[in-house]
Amino acid sequence: MKTFKTTIKKFMTITLIGLAILLFNSCENSFEDDIMPPDLSSREQLISWNKQLNLLDLKSEIAFVQNGESIQNAIDAALPGEIIYIEPGTYQEIFKNNKSDVRIIGLSITPNDLVINNSTENNIEILKLYDQKSIGDFQTNSQNRVTTSSISDFSRTELGAGIAHYQFNVQMGEGEFDIVRIHRVIRESRPYHPIPTKGDVFMVHGAFTGFEGAFLSIGLESSDINAHTSSPFYLASKNIDVWGIDMGWTMVPNTTTDFLFMEGWGYEKDADHTLQAMGIARTVRGMTGQGFSALNLLGLSSGSTVAYAAANIETQENNMSKRHIKGIISIDNAFKTLDGDSGCVAAQDVIDSGALENTNGQFFQTVGYLAHELPNELSPIFGDDSTTNIQAFRLIFAIDVFGFGFKFFGGDISTLYNSDEERVTRAIANFSHYMPNQLWSEIDAVNCTSMNVTFDDHIGLISVPILYVGAEIGVGTAGEYTSSLTSSTDITNHIVTSFGHMDMSVGDNADNLVWSNLRNWLRNHR
Repeated sequence: MKTFKTTIKKFMTITLIGLAILLFNSCENSFEDDIMPPDLSSREQLISWNKQLNLLDLKSEIAFVQNGESIQNAIDAALPGEIIYIEPGTYQEIFKNNKSDVRIIGLSITPNDLVINNSTENNIEILKLYDQKSIGDFQTNSQNRVTTSSISDFSRTELGAGIAHYQFNVQMGEGEFDIVRIHRVIRESRPYHPIPTKGDVFMVHGAFTGFEGAFLSIGLESSDINAHTSSPFYLASKNIDVWGIDMGWTMVPNTTTDFLFMEGWGYEKDADHTLQAMGIARTVRGMTGQGFSALNLLGLSSGSTVAYAAANIETQENNMSKRHIKGIISIDNAFKTLDGDSGCVAAQDVIDSGALENTNGQFFQTVGYLAHELPNELSPIFGDDSTTNIQAFRLIFAIDVFGFGFKFFGGDISTLYNSDEERVTRAIANFSHYMPNQLWSEIDAVNCTSMNVTFDDHIGLISVPILYVGAEIGVGTAGEYTSSLTSSTDITNHIVTSFGHMDMSVGDNADNLVWSNLRNWLRNHR
């Protein structure tokens, strides 16, 4: 009997150990797939990346040499005043730097991770982020070259689960609003020290709102940001390095009366600012151990027009080390359309009005505010003594009584189907009042044979991978046409059933229906 009990005891012990091992392996695989434990063994840096920004010349054109690429090719293609960054790796090629007006910087994150043949005689600066003297020498050299910093208002906010939101302003020109705000949402091992990531994306917002209002905290209180409610948080929790931008026009105060600065502000300008911001993001990624690889560029709504305009510009950049876009993600937008001339009259009317500012955001904001704050009171917009403010909101955004040509949300006069009304009314109530009228008119003008814009001239030369995700009752399948005009051989289309235009960002099940597909595509296009 004793032998039998002993045998049973041993069997149960072995079984429990086996189950523990299986459970551990299962958890470990799941953890590694979604989060990846931080690699602290060889990434100790003496300077955090926010301080690294102050060392950098962010006003000059930037090119990147990745491990395995040619330094000589980058030098030959460089123009006076440009900076070439070389990522860690072994470079045995024989090259000659005959351009004294081009700055070349080799980046070393850990000892012995950068080997460059004849670097000294070619005046290559080596920045060792683990060596205090090297950092000091680089800082002195940089201060001699750059007298004023273009960075301001840097901040870090902890979102929970080890994920942080960074943002800072970068001056792009001399004008008051020639500025962008760059965002980064990433998982960290500790403050300012991101863990190695498994993908990347640079996100561009649409009309009348910026990165936070379109992606991060759209309609949310800060305490409600999580992987179910926020696409940047969701992606960061899946170990994607998330970047974004606020265009300068999103920072224009509602009290502004002089809009002369908006003259000539079209998609060429927003695309140029986006590409400059992507160059800064790539530099920071390299300095935080993520490599200098190009980025996937995502455009939401009219942000897709910015993405295609930027890709159009890069087709004319023969220096491949200066191309920042490796893939395009378009979210529910038809940049080019089959029946393009249908919007030409409206576009021309906008131009002929002479107004530099577009105020549709002010109208949207009013509709959202009334629906959020006074939902059951009669709507002054319809003025029919029966329609309430919340019903007016549904009529405009879910039923499309004003004829936008697409629906913002799935719903009817009594409710929204996919999104929380408290959240979406708050989101629209916080829209910006203004955006440049030229941007508004160019949305239609790009498809008009009678109107000339240049940011679509080379769309047939765009060859990077493309993902289109459309909302069935939003722009839907109409957005698939644009990618067919490119020369890309890697095109994926995904339509989300029953979703409207803004459901893609705020839908109750958007994490499963939209963001998970995006995450998988990003993982496959690293």
